[in-house]
Amino acid sequence: MTSPMESDDDAVWCACAVLGGSLLPLVDQEPWRQARRREEFGERGLGVRRGELLTGAFAALLLHALVADAHAAGSPHDLGTLHAIPLRAVVRALHDKWDYEILAGSPKRFRDDTEETAVAALRLLAYQVGPECFWFTYVGTHVRRALTTLIDRSRMPSPTCGDLRQWAGGAGLLP
Repeated sequence: MTSPMESDDDAVWCACAVLGGSLLPLVDQEPWRQARRREEFGERGLGVRRGELLTGAFAALLLHALVADAHAAGSPHDLGTLHAIPLRAVVRALHDKWDYEILAGSPKRFRDDTEETAVAALRLLAYQVGPECFWFTYVGTHVRRALTTLIDRSRMPSPTCGDLRQWAGGAGLLP
């Protein structure tokens, strides 16, 4: 039987994964951004599909870790907490959190095998040596760029993850 906390965590993870997966499509409203990003992924040897999957998974892990931090500070572990997180706080967390703190946001269950594989790949990349050792940071850079672009594009002074959800819904990116 699933405990209420596990059920809440599943709902929060699913929402984090949807928001993480919506970042790049929302930024791609300007077609040159997509072309440039895809070219960069290819130049790094990451591949377009893998790079985009890892970027979405990275963003989802970061959001999930921030909800866990808020819960540890006394906020409920729910979608309201996720939606209240300012996007600037997410960008700040990219600079403030260590790799292992982001990976600590890993859920117990995933929506599908692709998502689970992307998170497992990020775990491996965080401790990789050789040319691939920079991919974890590089993917984080794409998350930061996407969030910064969306913040700058927003008409709101302090957009939140709830606003990000509205933008994703308006773009038809929500399930």
